[in-house]
Amino acid sequence: MPEQSIPSLVQAQFDEFPYPNVPIEQTVTDNFALFANSITTARYLRDRQVVKPEGKMMLNAGCGSGWETLVLATANPGAYYVGVDISAESIKMAEQRFQFHQIGDARFQVMDITDMRALGEQFDFIACNDVLYLLDDPVAGLKGMRQVLKPEGIIRTNVHSLYQRQFIFHMQDAMELLGVMDEPAAKAVPILRELMEALNDASFVKSHWNGDAIKTTTGILANFLLRSDKGFTVPQVFEMLRQAGLQFISMVNWQAWKLERVLTKPIPYAMRHIKKLSQEEQLHFIELIFPNMTRLIDFWCGHPCPTPAAPFSQEEWWQGSVQAHPLLLRLNARVAFENAIRDNGPVNINGWPGAEGNIVVDPFSVRWLIDVFGEEPVPVQALVKKAVDLMDWTQEEAFGQVLANLKFLEERLVLLLNSPLR
Repeated sequence: MPEQSIPSLVQAQFDEFPYPNVPIEQTVTDNFALFANSITTARYLRDRQVVKPEGKMMLNAGCGSGWETLVLATANPGAYYVGVDISAESIKMAEQRFQFHQIGDARFQVMDITDMRALGEQFDFIACNDVLYLLDDPVAGLKGMRQVLKPEGIIRTNVHSLYQRQFIFHMQDAMELLGVMDEPAAKAVPILRELMEALNDASFVKSHWNGDAIKTTTGILANFLLRSDKGFTVPQVFEMLRQAGLQFISMVNWQAWKLERVLTKPIPYAMRHIKKLSQEEQLHFIELIFPNMTRLIDFWCGHPCPTPAAPFSQEEWWQGSVQAHPLLLRLNARVAFENAIRDNGPVNINGWPGAEGNIVVDPFSVRWLIDVFGEEPVPVQALVKKAVDLMDWTQEEAFGQVLANLKFLEERLVLLLNSPLR
């Protein structure tokens, strides 16, 4: 095994306190985490193809206590799961977690993620959450994942935002000056807590000391005392991907990175210049004007792809079939449609990870959309026929109305289109 890329103090911290400190018996209910770690989400966003997880190979690079691996398994039922981590104590906890949840198609191994060829596997999807920014060389971590990524595979990973997290980095440096970062976590945490409680409320650093979660041992270790923590900007992320031979696909929370989300009204003069910027430059512009938007620069990437998937043509829609995102089936969204039909009301899809804000489906559309929230894809032509029967429209009128609704929902990955013409 090559020299470890994670400093020994970081490894010691996670041996002492495996992260995340989630009870072994807890189940996954975080819809954003399930959405972000679903191979169906990532492959559809890049390729506009519906890929199911059954039989796929999944890797959790830097699995920690196995909680993230459980997220991966919950999001991708029927796959095979591998977790690797530099901390032997974390691996033990991960194995216990999967034994408790009776998930047999999994194995865990102590391993540095910068060289994982010894696994002898190639993976369809790799999840690497809250790891890269701890490495001495994040590019080496990206290259390590690229080694074991199938040609069509996708990586979901992230780094800390330099701009959002700058005051936490200041406190980490302050603790370094006091020698606290070299102390065992059990000694360092009370020192940090005492200092933060005594700090003047006017300090920008103190603004991060809000909420019960941040003040717990886990919260302190994951923030103010996180050893080897580093922040990055969008241009730095793109440069790391170039050095690793990988290609940016999309931000995981891409709806939040839209200009219309960041700006509250049109800016005609500036927009003429903004439209001339590359994707990398536009994202960098957004993080500069909204530095506190997000803790993580959270993204999907993969092997370089010559051309992105083109939008579906009208003919591809007409010949295709649609289905609900599998996460919505897991959440039993069909019940909401049944209740709406009974009450002759709308359906509100609240908190959907692919949308910025809530989605409302009007009472009429609910009646022809409900069939999409079943186990099998539904032909678009069948939906059009149902709309014709309900409203006595012409086929052309019905297709126009149905298509407008489907495109809106497909853009937010509520619905996915299967097209035989691709």
